[in-house]
Amino acid sequence: MTKHTDCTTIPTITSPLELLYHDNGVLIAQTQAGAFDKFAAEDLYGAFNLGLHVGDNPITVLNHRIELMGYLRQYQPAIDCIHWLNQVHGNTVLMVDGSRSQRLYDADALISTRPNTALAIMTADCVPVAIFDEQAEVDNRAIACIHAGWQGLTLGVIAKTFAKMPMPNRPKAIIGACISQAAYQIDAELGDRIVRQVVANGLVALDESALAQAILSADTANKVRLDVAKLARLELEHLGVVVLNDEPICSYHSPVHYSYRAQTHGKKSAAGRMALLIAAG
Repeated sequence: MTKHTDCTTIPTITSPLELLYHDNGVLIAQTQAGAFDKFAAEDLYGAFNLGLHVGDNPITVLNHRIELMGYLRQYQPAIDCIHWLNQVHGNTVLMVDGSRSQRLYDADALISTRPNTALAIMTADCVPVAIFDEQAEVDNRAIACIHAGWQGLTLGVIAKTFAKMPMPNRPKAIIGACISQAAYQIDAELGDRIVRQVVANGLVALDESALAQAILSADTANKVRLDVAKLARLELEHLGVVVLNDEPICSYHSPVHYSYRAQTHGKKSAAGRMALLIAAG
């Protein structure tokens, strides 16, 4: 397993696929944009955009998705499909059996028990989460991949997904690259509302110290810095899920990960999307 503690120091890569976990038949990986200038107006999509909805050439994006299958098969040759979603910042969970479909469903989480099926969640700052059962039999192992931005966190998308999974014995999770607290400044009123809502909905353990650390006053008046990764971690731990990795890479500061906020600050007209993927087989 690869652990990351520094969101500003990223190794040079030759492949767009970063391996986060590979053990006992479970593969979790994160795609990268490749080296690009996320603050330069002329460089919108980097080298490996996977989003069809961001204005990039669709043929280019589809070719990237085909290439992605090849990269995944270097680790698990039997993978035969990747499931994608039209993510809508909600809490709808889709169960998939691995069969290919031309329909793109509106949802923000995927669950599968079919071996050799990959689940993909696209992000460019939101929190992607992959969950699996460490001890389950390969032929009956449930995996899940979740898109958890602040809206999804308040709507309980993590808890709803976990509740729909076959009861795991030893559930584990990996949190993918997302925006760090240092880079995520929002209105204080919104930050307070988010934290109050996750507490009111019973989504996190009532750890006042941890919750206080998730929302810190910013240098600017009436602003706070929100730690969405910490909120996701607190929700997972409340459910009894062990999070395997340390602080995830910061999508804003990393030169090889997409960040909608960073690219907006760079006055760019669009931002590409990366993917967190999980497969079991």
